[in-house]
Amino acid sequence: MKLAYVDSSVWITRVEGLSTYRNTLDDTLLQLLQSGWQLCISDVVMLEVLAKPYKQNQTELISIYHKIFSHTKHLKTPTDIFTDALLIVQLEQLNALDAVHVALARHHHCQAFISTDKHLRTLKTIQSIWVKL
Repeated sequence: MKLAYVDSSVWITRVEGLSTYRNTLDDTLLQLLQSGWQLCISDVVMLEVLAKPYKQNQTELISIYHKIFSHTKHLKTPTDIFTDALLIVQLEQLNALDAVHVALARHHHCQAFISTDKHLRTLKTIQSIWVKL
């Protein structure tokens, strides 16, 4: 099974964004699933996605995210990931947190990195599937 790391921007837009964006993301994610891809997340994705709902005590939204994430593969964070991320910062010219996402995807041998962020649409270290919204 092919692994696809799904960036925080996809989940936030999918759950909290405009309905037209949701439809686009639903179509993209469904296509991936039907093509045999396993959608993956990490602790970093969960941190970014859940920070605002926890801060604002949005328990229903937190529950929605946890339900969605229960259908994904959760990638563990190795202790040396930040060292790897520094190399990604240099190679890809990304900010620190985006580099951690890419480093995690690479560490776990993901074949694709799914994002809606423009600065992540062309990556050198992993195939990028950019969802244009």
